[in-house]
Amino acid sequence: MNAETATANCERHGNYESRHIVFGKTDSWSGCPTCAEEKAYRVRAEELEAMRVEAAQKRLESLLGYACMPPRFVGKTFETYQATTEQQRNYLAKCQAYARDFMRHYEAGDGLMLLGSPGTGKTHLAVATLNEIIKTHRAPGLYTTAARMFRRIKDTYGNSEESESQAIEAFTKPALLVLDEIGVSFGSDAELNYLFDVMNERYEQCRPTIVVSNVQPGELGQWMGDRVVDRLRECSKLMVFDWESARGTVARGGGHA
Repeated sequence: MNAETATANCERHGNYESRHIVFGKTDSWSGCPTCAEEKAYRVRAEELEAMRVEAAQKRLESLLGYACMPPRFVGKTFETYQATTEQQRNYLAKCQAYARDFMRHYEAGDGLMLLGSPGTGKTHLAVATLNEIIKTHRAPGLYTTAARMFRRIKDTYGNSEESESQAIEAFTKPALLVLDEIGVSFGSDAELNYLFDVMNERYEQCRPTIVVSNVQPGELGQWMGDRVVDRLRECSKLMVFDWESARGTVARGGGHA
């Protein structure tokens, strides 16, 4: 038997056919079908947006995890960098600009070289730049020290789980690589060859690298090889940190690394 119907009016959509609904003790008339459709659409859109936000957050967390950021450096941002001199403010602004325009630098393969005295904020700015690029552009980036990179490649000898080529690819694949502590390892021929393999591949594929080292610009060739330094000079902006270390004068957690 057909349900009882009647013409009803919606202030937004005009007249519609309302159906009399009797279910147990419930006795009601159906509302505007167009309003119901719009409500269902809004609910679905909100659900999809919540799913998108959750997926984006998971991707960000995955990217930050992929970056292999040491716990001490996770909180390093541009906001926590203490720039008290004109040169420090200048370098901070350059790193901020680099992060902001990263996609343009990525297309060109342009990187940065942060060289100079220990404790002057080089690693802080490099890591802050990486963190900002990951969060803003969702670009996969990786932080490593030279010693850690060499150790991973060397560990492939006699290891069937990862080949030397796969280990090298782990450092050539990320959109941005922060390579820290150049000059701390031995600078052996084997290490120079590993470094050339990584840096030359990144150079050829136009993948930017941020190099961080306590050595002076003129000494870089000794630790990276002249061929690598030539490529860096071609596509990287140099910043020399030549002021005194801040490690002994600032409070824990607020100074430069």
